[in-house]
Amino acid sequence: MPTDPRETAHMPRQTKIVATLGPATASPERLDAVLRAGVDVARVNFSHGTADEHVASVARFREASARVGKFAGVMADLPGPKLRVRLGAARELRPGDTVTFSLSGDPHHADDLVLTEPEVLCDVRGGQRMLLDDGRLQLEANAVTGTQLKATVVVGGLLKPNKGLNLPDTPLTIAALTPRDLEAIAVAARAGVDWVALSFVRGPEAAADVRAACAAAGLSVPVLAKVERPEAVARAREIVAAFDAIMVARGDLGVEMPLERVPTVQKALIAEARAAGKPVVTATDMLDSMRTNPRPTRAEASDVANAIFDGTDAVMLSGETAVGEYPVEAVTCMARIAVEAEAHAHESGAGHGAGYFRPEAGIDDPLTLCVCQLAREIGARAIISPTLSGRTARLIVRHRPNARVVAVAPTDAALRALALVWGIVSVRMSPTAFGGDRLAAAVRDSFRAGVVAPGDLVVLVAGYPIEGGPHYPTVRVVRVGPHGEALEPGR
Repeated sequence: MPTDPRETAHMPRQTKIVATLGPATASPERLDAVLRAGVDVARVNFSHGTADEHVASVARFREASARVGKFAGVMADLPGPKLRVRLGAARELRPGDTVTFSLSGDPHHADDLVLTEPEVLCDVRGGQRMLLDDGRLQLEANAVTGTQLKATVVVGGLLKPNKGLNLPDTPLTIAALTPRDLEAIAVAARAGVDWVALSFVRGPEAAADVRAACAAAGLSVPVLAKVERPEAVARAREIVAAFDAIMVARGDLGVEMPLERVPTVQKALIAEARAAGKPVVTATDMLDSMRTNPRPTRAEASDVANAIFDGTDAVMLSGETAVGEYPVEAVTCMARIAVEAEAHAHESGAGHGAGYFRPEAGIDDPLTLCVCQLAREIGARAIISPTLSGRTARLIVRHRPNARVVAVAPTDAALRALALVWGIVSVRMSPTAFGGDRLAAAVRDSFRAGVVAPGDLVVLVAGYPIEGGPHYPTVRVVRVGPHGEALEPGR
């Protein structure tokens, strides 16, 4: 499969773009257009839609990726214990009103509000805040009486159907995976996704739960933790260590904790993920005005750029590409902002990641840091890593080298999973690479994909240079020959 020709330009975009699929991007023409504009990973939001719709959506995206010639990934975003109000019609809530919530899945009285996960109400205590519709409406819990929880409206307004409920003061005891999550995982396995994102993670133990559920469904993919609860922020290092990636989900995060804390929490979470060599996605309201406008606000452009300056691997579009009027323009705009921000980071040196190195037992960490320094000092065009899982390439890119990082892997699944990771160019490993000199074969494969050209100086790095052999970490400097062969660097 050829790579996107724009990705082989002199200064390719390094920050990846995640776009949510929806009616606005359902047609083959729109899918082709957003992929060409820069989408690297498609997000399928399992909070909405049916199983058949999700499977069909992933299939259409796969077909479009093949047409465009791109190793684009698919992320299944599980619903999680997202509390929503099951309401038939909009209802006015006035300050001072008493509102009752049913403690079961059915109303016990005519005016009861019913939640998608009503069991969480048993955790609520008097005086705790209950925030509706992303905090636009605020209630204060009173007490549980029989089959109801009563609350007083503090900040009123119009409550529309299916709006969310946040409980920022309430430690939740609900299971990490809901029945809806398990159903969604089964559908994700049927669709053949590349990532699974778990919502409202509260602790690292949730990683084992979601992996076990995926395995039971026959799905073996990396798992991502969406950080959107104060408990998750407090245990960020443990969560990063347990999961394969994290998402800074600023929507609910900005409701669950004071809004002014979100920017500093974002920076801390990104730094934690980079130090561990794990991908991090920054999401929510990045170009939200482009749902209805062909241009973003200046504040939105600055927001995207600042997330890139913070070191995020990927930036995400939600409603802009799912239901917006300008999905292609939104992706194009995000790509342009990313390229400009990255150019500034490289010129200023702000993108270099020596400060994100956290020495651990073993040689892989110091080896990848040295590889980046070597590539910079000799002016290498690329760092090429033949890989099975992509781990070495992920450790390399956290240092944000100037040279492009090429991961040469034997399966489409591995390459699509790497589509989420900053700066990695995915190249398919040829069958002849198995059992031979994988480093030289990786140069040939990169040459055939158009990622490197004759005369380019490249650094090769591999933990297992011979397939099935011992772990002898190897670094080699070569010059690309006229036909993609690996020559001595001085030739």
